[in-house]
Amino acid sequence: MDKHSVVIVDDHQMIIDGLTRIVAEDNGFRVLSTYSSSKEALQKVPILKPDILLVDLEMPELNGLELVSRLKKELPELRTILLTMHLDHATVKKVMELGFDAYILKNLDEMELKIALNKVVKGQKYFGASITEVLNNTSTSIGSSKTSKLASLTNRETEVLKLIAEAYSTKQIADELFISVSTVETHRKSIVKKLDANNVAGLVRIAVSEGLVD
Repeated sequence: MDKHSVVIVDDHQMIIDGLTRIVAEDNGFRVLSTYSSSKEALQKVPILKPDILLVDLEMPELNGLELVSRLKKELPELRTILLTMHLDHATVKKVMELGFDAYILKNLDEMELKIALNKVVKGQKYFGASITEVLNNTSTSIGSSKTSKLASLTNRETEVLKLIAEAYSTKQIADELFISVSTVETHRKSIVKKLDANNVAGLVRIAVSEGLVD
């Protein structure tokens, strides 16, 4: 089976090394090349034509947004994953406008990157729970006392809740998130307790009311 090719662009070698290791652990992917210079990547990526570009937001020459904006003109089918520490609404909005396939935070666990890669190659989008929350709360008044019911949930619990609300079975959730069935059950129990919900219908109502699903 041919592996999906990945190019990594980040101006920190330690980050490149870590990302390379994580990508290489998934049998479906291979790192085609890495670049610490965004300008070099701008020249080389159109020649390499990778399946996926994994790119940092903040770089000294061209930032990740500018780099992808230019590359997309030559490679419209290129799948792009942005890796960053920024979670402000302005950045999230810009990322959405540029059509990134995934947007994940640098403090992610390794499994989240693997999930993002596997979704992106299937033509799906992936945005971590924290980023989804920003998108669902596009405007929050200063001094507002309104607190999301989902605030008590961890990122993984929020992902599990979203899938529950989308009628995924426990086995399907486990497969989707690359975790065990027992781990899904543990998350489900924690979610029910934190949200004080009596059943799945109650969880779905909360997910809809909080904008987690349509």
